[in-house]
Amino acid sequence: MGSPSREVWSSQLGLVLSLIGVAVGLGNVWRFPYMLGMFGGAAFLVIYLVLILVLGVPGLIAELTISRYVRCGPFRAFVRLGMPGGRVLGVILLITTLAAVSYYLVVIGWVLWYLILSVSGTLFEEGVTAGSAFEGLITSPLTQLIAHALVITFCVLIVSGGIRRGVELASRFMMPVVYVVLVVVAVYVLSLPGATDGLAFYLRPDWGRVSGMTILAAMGQIFFSLGLGSTWIFIYGSYMSKDQGVVRGAAYTAFGDTVASLIAGLVVLPLAFVFNVSPSSGPPLMFITLPEIFRQLHYGRLISILFFTALLLAALLSAIPGFEIFIDALGNYGISRREAAVLMGVIELVLGIPSILSLDILLYNDLVWGSTMLPIASLFSIIAFGWFVGSTKILKELGIERGSTTWKVLYYWVRIAMPVMVILILIYGWISFFS
Repeated sequence: MGSPSREVWSSQLGLVLSLIGVAVGLGNVWRFPYMLGMFGGAAFLVIYLVLILVLGVPGLIAELTISRYVRCGPFRAFVRLGMPGGRVLGVILLITTLAAVSYYLVVIGWVLWYLILSVSGTLFEEGVTAGSAFEGLITSPLTQLIAHALVITFCVLIVSGGIRRGVELASRFMMPVVYVVLVVVAVYVLSLPGATDGLAFYLRPDWGRVSGMTILAAMGQIFFSLGLGSTWIFIYGSYMSKDQGVVRGAAYTAFGDTVASLIAGLVVLPLAFVFNVSPSSGPPLMFITLPEIFRQLHYGRLISILFFTALLLAALLSAIPGFEIFIDALGNYGISRREAAVLMGVIELVLGIPSILSLDILLYNDLVWGSTMLPIASLFSIIAFGWFVGSTKILKELGIERGSTTWKVLYYWVRIAMPVMVILILIYGWISFFS
């Protein structure tokens, strides 16, 4: 099933680094630390680690199994699987991809702009504050549009090179840089006076702050961070060869993503305690709180450059799969990779304008497309895995013996329990947005 000439990853290492590149992004460096700060520090961390094993890894296995079997992107996958309304589902997923990537690219443009401000030294000039810098950015549509266009250009250049010479090559270079930079910044931060208080908050659970919402928040963070949702991970799984293991790929991806989140927490939370800033200050943490802290550090400008470089590289890699989904869909109609990449770049440039003009529109886009449609899309893969792909085919893809305990637990867990979890995540997302 699928095109026999479809390009595949050159090696298991290239596959894993590319999958980790999908997973590691703004969700790790920005969202994970403030979620941890909001929901009880290490208590949230413990719950998150447990749910990675029982929710994240099985979800990754389900998506990679199906996508490697059909060897195509989500636009055509559900037709090939024989799901009712498969064509409609493919169109919905393509629209979701275009919409979700549009506002995400705008935010990546903000990261690029902060890197430019850090390199130029503008962010560290007298009379400039992080708050005024962010206000100046979001009230300047032209600045945002330029940054947005630059980010799109980077993405188009990467995907135009293909899977091996474009996406995989970029992942092999960028991901090690991301980890090294985060570790260097974390070591520096932990050497600051008072950082141990933040470390204690990170490692000492506050079970009194744990509630049902804490568990739902951790579940939602897993979907947000790992890129689950029948699209991002799915498209990369479709480029897997038969000798590249699904279970190993899923396990390494979850591990790499979690490590990045943990290191980011070691950067953000100790800094928050050193400068007496609430670790649960939410989304402003990355664009207002942290830059203001960087301004007060002895090597603040260098730390700011390193931090936003790592953030930019990670964010770019996590946006690339959206372009791959579009390229795969248009390839079905004879449109070349380069032409499809440029066309999507133009579409995303236009679709990003409303989010540039209004922060409220960007936030509602995140609610509708990021927090609602992606989890719904993930249901498609879970349902396909449990109900539409025959068990014999799944067993062959996974290399698991029929009747084994591992197979029974995985199959029925994905088939019955995970759909319920996804629905609960959706409910939580809407409640948290309006509260």
